Amino acid sequence: MNMTSTKDFPAIQSAFARSRAWMVALGIVTIIMGSAAILFPLFGSIAVAVVIGFALVIAGIAQIIAAFSHPKWGVRILTFIVGLLSLLAGIFLLLNPVNGIFALTIVVAAIFFTEGIWKTIYAFRMRPHPGWGWLLFDGILSVVLGLMLWVQFPSSALWALGILAGISILLSGWTMVMLGVAIGKLVDQGSEV
Repeated sequence: MNMTSTKDFPAIQSAFARSRAWMVALGIVTIIMGSAAILFPLFGSIAVAVVIGFALVIAGIAQIIAAFSHPKWGVRILTFIVGLLSLLAGIFLLLNPVNGIFALTIVVAAIFFTEGIWKTIYAFRMRPHPGWGWLLFDGILSVVLGLMLWVQFPSSALWALGILAGISILLSGWTMVMLGVAIGKLVDQGSEV
């Protein structure tokens, strides 16, 4: 069943054209932000700590509020404690972002290392199926990154979060630009029809 008629096509095309421009513009801004985080990794790391701090404060407040709505006292107390710890961790990161990047770097190193071990084990379990080599490569690379962050600690705290976040932000920016270009091609193809 066709949900749209041909008379709606110009309006849809116009909406795509507007979204394309916004997506490309947002992608360019995101690329600039990601590049800045890579070029100035300490500032990028501090920004990551502040963002995580805000997220933990919001999550902590939400959990504390949710704790009072649960009927069972045991779950209520546990939820309240977890929310309070999240709130306190967020406040710590907001008040001490430089110290926070050291703690976050240890957490990131542990996550890379643990995830890498798990992926490596799983790769050997799924061998000889297609793709197991890529999973093994990903696992070994994650272990190496985790060890590299740990061995170079505390100096790795000054660059790791900023560079990792910068790479992620940069890739997201390029993805938005490429999606905007793809939408533009669709709009141009539709106007030729």
